[in-house]
Amino acid sequence: MTVYFIFSGAHYSLQQILASYLLVILLFILVLIVVIGWFKARELEKANVHGFTFKKLSIKKLDKEFFGFDDMDTANLESLTNLLPPKEKIVIREVPKNKQSGNLRFLFTFLDLIVTDGIQELGTESREALLTLLQSKFTFEHTEINNNTFISSYSKWSQKTKDGDYDDLRKRMSLALGFSQ
Repeated sequence: MTVYFIFSGAHYSLQQILASYLLVILLFILVLIVVIGWFKARELEKANVHGFTFKKLSIKKLDKEFFGFDDMDTANLESLTNLLPPKEKIVIREVPKNKQSGNLRFLFTFLDLIVTDGIQELGTESREALLTLLQSKFTFEHTEINNNTFISSYSKWSQKTKDGDYDDLRKRMSLALGFSQ
C-alpha cells in the first residue's frame, strides 16, 4: 500500500493515508479473529463432552495402579476433565468377574464419581449422551464399548448403586481418585 501512495500520481493527505492503513489493520484483525475462532471451535468440537462437566482431579493424587492407567491414559484423563481434546481414548483395564472384555459397571462408577452431579438416574437423552461420551473417549483394553449391552448394564448398575451394592467399590475408587472421604 505504501508503494501505491508513493508512485501514484495523486497527492494524498496524511489523514487519508492513516485512514487507509487503519482500515487495512482493522480488516486484518477481523480476519485474524475469525480464523482463531474457527480453529478454537474445531478444538472444542474434538473436546465435546456431550453436556457433561467434570470435577477437578489432582492427577498427582490419582492412584494409577488402581485404575491400570499408563501415563498416556492419565494425560488424556486430565485433558478430558479440563474440557480439552484428549489425544487418544482412555483405556479401562479393569476386567470383570465374568472375564469378558471390559467392565462397564466399573466405568459407570468411575464416571459417577468424576462427573459433576454424577450419572445416576439419567433420562433417555442423557443416557444417549453418556453412551456417545463413553464410545468417543473411552475404550476397554482389547475392545470398544458395546452399545448393545450399554442400556442393560447401565440399568443394573444404577439399581445396584441405589441399593448400596457398589458402596465398597465407590469408597475405594474415591480414595484412588484422591477425593477425601
